[in-house]
Amino acid sequence: MKKLFPNFAQRSGAHVLEFLWYLDQFGKTKIHTQLCPFFGHPNPPAPCPCPLRQAWGSLDALIDSLRAAYEENGGKPETNPFGARAVRLYLREVRGSQSKARGINYEKKKRKRPSQQQPPQPSPPPNPI
Repeated sequence: MKKLFPNFAQRSGAHVLEFLWYLDQFGKTKIHTQLCPFFGHPNPPAPCPCPLRQAWGSLDALIDSLRAAYEENGGKPETNPFGARAVRLYLREVRGSQSKARGINYEKKKRKRPSQQQPPQPSPPPNPI
C-alpha cells in the first residue's frame, strides 16, 4: 500500500469524507428527498426525480475493507483515517437518512438469549416401606 499511496500516513478523516462524497455521485440507489411524495416508501409505484446515491451498506463495507487493509499493511489503528470519528459519524448519518427516506429499519437485531433453564430439582428420596 505504501507504493500506491506514498503519503497515505498524512491522510485524515476529512480526506476520507471527500472520497465518500465523490463516490456518492456514482451511486445507483434512489434516495427520496423529504419533499418527494414517495419519501418513506421502500418500493414507490412511479418514477421520481430524486437523486441516485451510494447505498449505506456499500459505503460501510468499503470503509471496513479499507480500515482493515490499512492496519494489515502496518498502519496503526489510532492513526487510521478510515476509523476516524468523523467517518463513523458520517456513516451513521447516511444510514439514518437513507432508512427514513426509503422506509427501511436499520435497527440492530437484539440477540436472543438462551433460555435460562432451572437446574433439575433433585427427586425426593424413595420412601422405604
